[in-house]
Amino acid sequence: GPGPAEVGLGALPAGLRAAVRALVGDLDALFSALGLREECFAVGAFSRVVAAELASYAPARNRRRTATNKASVVFVDRTLDLAGAVGHHGDNLAEKILSVLPKLPGHKTDVMVNMVELTALQTTDETCSIIAPGCLAQPNDPAAKALWESFMNLKQKEAVMEARRHLVEAASRENLPIKMSMGEVTPEQLCSYIKLFRNNLKALENHCGLLQLVLATVQTLKHPQTSKWDNFLAFERLLLQ
Repeated sequence: GPGPAEVGLGALPAGLRAAVRALVGDLDALFSALGLREECFAVGAFSRVVAAELASYAPARNRRRTATNKASVVFVDRTLDLAGAVGHHGDNLAEKILSVLPKLPGHKTDVMVNMVELTALQTTDETCSIIAPGCLAQPNDPAAKALWESFMNLKQKEAVMEARRHLVEAASRENLPIKMSMGEVTPEQLCSYIKLFRNNLKALENHCGLLQLVLATVQTLKHPQTSKWDNFLAFERLLLQ
């Protein structure tokens, strides 16, 4: 297709041409109500089309001859906003969980958390549907809500440490034989803590919401897409530099 400098109204599909003309008509009506004599600037190919159409629009030319209020109008293409939706913006655990784990059926903003670790069922089938999935929304669990806030607001390393801290505190309250370890938090370490709850139904019930969020963390950290994410993030930072 034509390059940005070559795009004109005639190069657009018929439906889009009609939309541009309607937009220009609305803008002219607005500027007429404000009594403006505008000078247009454009950033982006589509913006240039709109600005050029407004400049040559006969009612707008007549208005500019008599209007008394001067104004500068900048049209800006928002195409790059689309890049935000596919970017890997930072070291945020919540963003990674929402990106790599499968969506909860019927939901757009929640995910399925594999709960097999909390059962005696041994399977390597990740698509196993015998056990109902967990999810991120835990409105009745204050500890889980606080942990989710950490996932959204802290860097990944700090958020994972918060997951361990919450898990250790929960296990201590239930008198489970937890062995606190320092240093870097690993998915394997979190898994070993989670398994302490498996044989204690009361503890499992008391902290089910928290356990779902920690399992989401473990499954995200182990997911192959997470390492790709980190590579993409490094590349984007390099590109920005």
